Amino acid sequence: MGGRIASQVAALATENGDKLAESISGLAFLGYPLHPPGNPEKLRAEHLKNIRAPMLFVQGSRDSLGAADEIRQIIKQLRLPATLFAIEGGDHSFKVPKSSGLTQAGVHETVLDEMRRWMLSL
Repeated sequence: MGGRIASQVAALATENGDKLAESISGLAFLGYPLHPPGNPEKLRAEHLKNIRAPMLFVQGSRDSLGAADEIRQIIKQLRLPATLFAIEGGDHSFKVPKSSGLTQAGVHETVLDEMRRWMLSL
């Protein structure tokens, strides 16, 4: 819930012309809860279009709260200043199946590397 609340605060600050909006360099979401599990019609994204700061969505391709492909569609549809980093096979916690050949430590290291790269690009 942290990422969703942070995005709502950022969107509201932008809408209200609050100085807080100007101080937001970027928002990084680790598994953004796009919708409730099993309820993809109930999107929690409309407010994202009000955010002007760059956004990074790190999302598992099997996330039951919004798979990477669903986030990709929202980014395109709302024309967000956003980047998507997909964890192939990852769920909401970025847990990947053992058959992927990846370790959880390796997945977490990859996520941290991407976040660092993205932050340095701001």
